Amino acid sequence: MTEKEVIDAIKYMQEYQTETDKLEAKTAEKGCPQKCYDTISAFANKYGGIIIFGINEHNNFIEQDVYDVNDLQKQITALCTTSLEPKIRPEFLVITYNDKRLLAVQINELPQKKKPCYYKNVGINKGSYIRIGDSDEHMTDYEIYSLQSYIDGIEEDLRPIKRAEFEDLNQEKISNYLINIKKDKPNLSKFSDEKILKLNGIIENSTGKIRPTLAGMMVFGEYPQGYLPQLFIACVVVPGRKLGDIGEMGQRFDDNKRVEGTIEEMLEESLSFVRKNIPARVIIDDNGKREDVPIYPMKALREAIANALIHRDYSSNTEGAYIYLRIFDDRIEILNPGDLYGNNRLENLGTDNMLEVRNNTIIRLLEETTDIVENRHTGIATMRDQMKKMNLPEPEFETLRGTFKVTFRKEKQETVAQNITENCTDNFTENCTDNFTENCTDNEMKLLELLKVNSNITQVELSNKLNVSRRTISTLLANLKEKGKIERVGSDRKGYWNILK
Repeated sequence: MTEKEVIDAIKYMQEYQTETDKLEAKTAEKGCPQKCYDTISAFANKYGGIIIFGINEHNNFIEQDVYDVNDLQKQITALCTTSLEPKIRPEFLVITYNDKRLLAVQINELPQKKKPCYYKNVGINKGSYIRIGDSDEHMTDYEIYSLQSYIDGIEEDLRPIKRAEFEDLNQEKISNYLINIKKDKPNLSKFSDEKILKLNGIIENSTGKIRPTLAGMMVFGEYPQGYLPQLFIACVVVPGRKLGDIGEMGQRFDDNKRVEGTIEEMLEESLSFVRKNIPARVIIDDNGKREDVPIYPMKALREAIANALIHRDYSSNTEGAYIYLRIFDDRIEILNPGDLYGNNRLENLGTDNMLEVRNNTIIRLLEETTDIVENRHTGIATMRDQMKKMNLPEPEFETLRGTFKVTFRKEKQETVAQNITENCTDNFTENCTDNFTENCTDNEMKLLELLKVNSNITQVELSNKLNVSRRTISTLLANLKEKGKIERVGSDRKGYWNILK
């Protein structure tokens, strides 16, 4: 952390009137703020960040003198070392900016195996925070469990399925597996079939009763959903660009299917669903031979669906959550339960950095029995390459607090944003009273168009589409309400936006 970095951060907050996921402003004119532990915990549990004391976020982020930089450092140090677990070692930098004395405090991200950092006075469940956008949010029970299970090395795919029996596995597949594994690994031949299956994580008999493991059931099961009913893929085709759009016949979905079976069976059946429901281009080669080519690359979609099935969280905490495959007019989304595992980061996906994997036994069994993971560690690169070959935007990867999402789009978001900008004036002058858009900024015009298209759109979605912070969206909405352009009908959670004409 340098003085230039701190000054640049202040200028950013003042220009855009917002904090970020790595930047927090706090006043300290009359003393140390009473509540700092939430931000320190949130930064330590996410990607780290800088807190700048002496900036008033409630008054255009203007500078204000810190009451006493030496005492403030002592207070923050005491908080980090005595009230937080594990202890945090903050870094301090005192600067003078526009004749105001400010204190910048850098909080580094904790190593994954030391998380979560929490406020001891209220305990780990209520005192653990995580940074989401520009706010500090309580960590969910699932987020805390994910960290602790990683630290403890819990292998969820090895847990036994309590009600299931050995006969619930496909016996023909098990026999073929044993034959092939003995050929490939001669050292296993000296063991009984039961021990081989146990050593390879397919069955478990610690209680004296042989039961399939989750990995065994998802790879060899006759009907896994008989015991794990929510481990399926919900495939839907939406007649529009957002959930809730209604088709010409009043239908909410043009197609809707619950895909069940083993991992291999679900992969193939969901791919068939996609082929059936996406348009295809007709290609005629030099010999006059016709070929129907789907508008999305099937190899990329295969990798994404396989990744969702293989790397989803199979813990009891997510046992009730299913994989979601949604086909919209402008994109395909695949969502699976589970955050990125361990030290994995979005920016490292598809790079040469080795990634940690959640379900080692499932992966190994699929390697030994199928071709699903033949592109191991190259799946993301394959998706990107396939989309590029078809002149389509790169796939988008997001983590949504307990869910991992992959999006394949027909066109670039920049193009969508440009279309919104170009069409705003025409659309509103066509349908609204004269001078309706007078005195509106460009961003307010874009926001009005988005509200017109989807009156139920959330502030998070608006933030993503306009590429601005949620605080900026809140300001834009407040401005439009003050100008008499929009009103909120109903509650914040269940209401909608009404454009006043």
